Amino acid sequence: MNPSPSSLSRRGFLTAYGTVGMATAVGNAQTTTTTSEESQREPDWTFSKADIDAYYPFETADGVAYVLGSSESDRTNQYEITLYAIDQADRTTLWTETLPSLANMVIEDGTVFVTTTTGDGETQQNYELRAFDSKNGDEQWRHPVHEYPRQLTAEGDSIYVAGNRGIEAIDIDSGSEVWQSDAEIGAVHMLSHVGSTIYTTTNAGVYALSDEDGKEQWHRDGQNVGGSDVIDADRNPLRLQLATAKGILCRSGSTVVSFDPENGDTQWTASLDNSSYSEPVLHEDTVYFWGDSLFAVSVGDGTIRWEYDEANRRERGRSVLVADGAVFSIVDQTIVAVNFDGSERWTFELPEEDDYRLSWGDIVDGTFYVVHGSKLRALSTEDGTVEWSFQPDEEMTTISVSEEAVLLGTMESLYCFDLPQSIPDMLVEETTGFLTSGVGIALSSVLLGSGVFVAYRRMNAEPESSDGTPKPELDSESQPDSKPEPEPEPEYGRLERIASDEFTETFRVRERSEDGPRVVVKKHLTDSNLIEEFESAVERWADLSDRKGVVPVLDFGDDWAELPDYEGGSLADSERPTGERIKALSDANMTVHRAHGDGLIHGGLRPETILLDGDGRGGVSDWELATAFTDHRDSSPYDAPEQVAGEAADERTDVYRLGAIAYFVLTGDAPAGASPPTADDSPSLQDYSSLSPELTDVLSTAMASNPDDRYQSVVKFDDMLRWATFRA
Repeated sequence: MNPSPSSLSRRGFLTAYGTVGMATAVGNAQTTTTTSEESQREPDWTFSKADIDAYYPFETADGVAYVLGSSESDRTNQYEITLYAIDQADRTTLWTETLPSLANMVIEDGTVFVTTTTGDGETQQNYELRAFDSKNGDEQWRHPVHEYPRQLTAEGDSIYVAGNRGIEAIDIDSGSEVWQSDAEIGAVHMLSHVGSTIYTTTNAGVYALSDEDGKEQWHRDGQNVGGSDVIDADRNPLRLQLATAKGILCRSGSTVVSFDPENGDTQWTASLDNSSYSEPVLHEDTVYFWGDSLFAVSVGDGTIRWEYDEANRRERGRSVLVADGAVFSIVDQTIVAVNFDGSERWTFELPEEDDYRLSWGDIVDGTFYVVHGSKLRALSTEDGTVEWSFQPDEEMTTISVSEEAVLLGTMESLYCFDLPQSIPDMLVEETTGFLTSGVGIALSSVLLGSGVFVAYRRMNAEPESSDGTPKPELDSESQPDSKPEPEPEPEYGRLERIASDEFTETFRVRERSEDGPRVVVKKHLTDSNLIEEFESAVERWADLSDRKGVVPVLDFGDDWAELPDYEGGSLADSERPTGERIKALSDANMTVHRAHGDGLIHGGLRPETILLDGDGRGGVSDWELATAFTDHRDSSPYDAPEQVAGEAADERTDVYRLGAIAYFVLTGDAPAGASPPTADDSPSLQDYSSLSPELTDVLSTAMASNPDDRYQSVVKFDDMLRWATFRA
């Protein structure tokens, strides 16, 4: 029988996995295997402040470590960001700056640039770009910018801010405006600067702009690429992925297109047979993509030089790192190192599960530093052996690796591991843009998922009285002479009804057990005609009880199921702050994503099925019930259009329903005004007026009427939701 989630401490969960990894080198390298205990390294120094809830190292430049700390600023659940500049040599704080929010950050030539909201952060209508001296933190200038600045890139004499109204070039020394792009290009989603040209993606396609005056040099919208209809631009809009001096790489669905940087002419197209591949990484004259397989593509002519798929794994690779003559990624809990000729160098099986962080590692001087599960590990890029590891007591956020040190952020502290000697230039190609860098995207994603919305309740907190104040403890001298009154016998049986739908009622129940009274939840079938379907579905659900994030079935009968009591309620009735509820939804997203990896579809996700434990972690309930009752139930506001039309559910159906739940969490209303959708409903019918443009984009994509237009995986939806929520 699985214990109730409320009885499991965070520390107990984090340390429940093994600490021994196995690395196997194959292909051109000598085969090695290690089963010894990993060498645990202690940090060289730590940094923590009483009023900071979580730490996110950003970068170390010129001997100064720049670290972001998040904290709750008041009792209205607003959060603020504190930027710390810490001297790497003597560990002193050089300066700090507190910001109501942080959208982007760039460090360039002795200046720290940040985009932030103005005022107290309670409203986010106005943004500004601020410049600080990196040595003492003195503000040099500030400049108002358009709302929702998605990109920030410094190059030459200007810093470029891209957002909902195009691109603005600002003088890097004075903060005065140099130029603004034509507003007709619309909202900018990505920006890259190569030579004297800025390449950018908007909803209207890909643009090349002069960095001198912002004038358009060429524009491609995906129509008739290369003189033939090789892509469907209406269904899969053209998106910029990588700009180089040799070619401007864009994608449309599973097709990669390379344009001439000078005039926008099509140079070549290539199909990778997968629309969910990772961001490309350029090394010398080869571009690496990882989708279902790892592809090495010639940047010159689009020839696929080789394809690595020996692992035959279900998961697509995550962000790709290129260094030391190999390509590195994580696939199915396994780090894979592939040589530049396509042969496998080694693999390392990770013993822990992970929350699918985008920030999973970096490589310097022959060592791969990777954050996964509950550990930071340093692996040899040559053979995959563990050089050392570190497991903090608290949950990790992200890491920053430089020539000087490895900085690890957690929910309580910043840890620094000094590197013992001078290291050559990073072998992984860098970018100055915060949003387009691996660390930048990861930091922003994890800031939402693990940091900005912290404040989870600890298991060993002081007991509270009914008014929320700690209960005083009586010492032996203060005890009354008379014997205390015996505790009254608790009430047994049904305590309250906590949920109901057209087929079931759910009650909180106190029952006797060998360890004394305990409270559980019992779900009862109310339609006696569906007993066979109910019992069969619950039996299949019970088989999933050992999975992470699945609400376990403790016991069941022909018309009832017993579940743990999740003290935080569900997303439907929780009074927790919106941020904590988004974090619980993110937990549920990952649970559903893992189920999809095994071919399991939920099909009935709604706010009531996502339960919160005492730490605010989300668990997913009601597995298999939606499938069992498909032919008997009415439509609900959370049904995807294909369900309303009577079609079978798939992974994209769950994406829709999770998007609808996110809409409810953010607005307080069910989608489409609490009325069931029709098969022809489109995202435009939803009321997004109270949401930011970025959240609107994410929810519109997740809830697209055509399943092909939605995010094709739950993990992609989760990444975009967490990032957009943090930005908003």
